Amino acid sequence: MKTIRHSSNVLVGLLAALAACGGGSTSGVAAVQLQSTNTNPRVGETTHLGATPVDTHGITVQGVVCAFTSSSPGVAAIDATSGAVTALSVGVAVMTATCGGKSATVDITVRPNEVTLTIQKQGNGNGAVFANPPGSPNFVPGTSIQITATANSGSIFSAWGGACAGVPSNSPCDLVMNADSTVTATFDLSETFVSNTWNASLGTVTDSIGCRYAISASGVMTLNVVENLNGTMSGIGSTTAHIGIVTVYSPPYTTCTAMPFDTSGTGNISGSDASFTASLSSSGGNFSMTFTGTRSGTTITGSATVRQTLRDGSGTAYPTSGTTGSFTATKQ
Repeated sequence: MKTIRHSSNVLVGLLAALAACGGGSTSGVAAVQLQSTNTNPRVGETTHLGATPVDTHGITVQGVVCAFTSSSPGVAAIDATSGAVTALSVGVAVMTATCGGKSATVDITVRPNEVTLTIQKQGNGNGAVFANPPGSPNFVPGTSIQITATANSGSIFSAWGGACAGVPSNSPCDLVMNADSTVTATFDLSETFVSNTWNASLGTVTDSIGCRYAISASGVMTLNVVENLNGTMSGIGSTTAHIGIVTVYSPPYTTCTAMPFDTSGTGNISGSDASFTASLSSSGGNFSMTFTGTRSGTTITGSATVRQTLRDGSGTAYPTSGTTGSFTATKQ
C-alpha cells in the first residue's frame, strides 16, 4: 500500500510540472496576431477585425476560439465572435481579441462622414465654376471652400443660387461645408451692339438776356445685351453725346457765347428681343436718353428721346428735348 501511494504522488507532481511549462495555458497560444481591413472607418461603415493565435514559433494554433470586445461600443461596436466592427460615432475605440488566454489590441479611429458639394450650371450661356481647395466634391465637415465662376467669351456670369444665394455675382462664394450643399451658377449669353451715329434736334433756348441758341445732340450708343434664359433681355447701355450749342440770335449791343460740350449716360436695358428699352442718364441727371428698339438677328433698330438741361452762370435751368430718327446698332 505504501508503494502504490508513493507512485500516485509522483504522477500528480509530474502533471503540475507540465502545466507550469505551458505558462498556465494548455492551448499552446503564445501570442495573438491582429489584422484589420480598415482602422479608420467613417461613421456608418463596417470593417472587420481578424485574430490569429500563434505559438512561440509564430505558427498558427488550430482549434482555438477567439473573443472580441470594444472599449467604447458607442463609438465602434464589434461582434464578439466574428470580429465585424460597425462604426457608430466619431472617436477612438480600443478593440481587444482574446484567444486561448492571450490578448492583443488595436485602435479603431472613427472619422466623420464626408459631405458632398454639388455644382449645377444654369442659363443659356457658358462658363466654368471652380472650388478651392480643388479635387473631390467630397469634403470633411467644417472645410472652408471658395467657389468662383468665370464666363466664357460671349457669356456673362449672372447669379449665384442654392447655398450661395444672395452672394453678388461679381464676388466669389465662400462656404463652410458642414452638410451636403448644392450651388447653382447661372451663365447668360452676352453680346455687344454698337450703333451708327444718332442725331437729335433739341430745339432752341432763350436765356435771361435774350440770347437764343439752337441745341442739338449726337453720339454713338453701345448696348451690352444679356439674353436671359427666360426670354427676357437685360444688360447695360451707354452713350457719349456731343451737345451742340449754336447762337441763332443776339440782342443789339450784346455778345452771346455758345459753349458746346460732351456728356455721357449709362443705364439698364429691360424687355425682350421683340421690344426693349434702354434708359440712360448722366451722373448729375442733366442728360438722359431713352432708347426703344427691337432686335433682328445681329441688328438692333430703334429711336430715342433725348433730354438735356442747360444752365447759365446763375444756375437757371433750361430744359430741352427732342427725338432721334431711326438708327441701328450692329453686333460686334
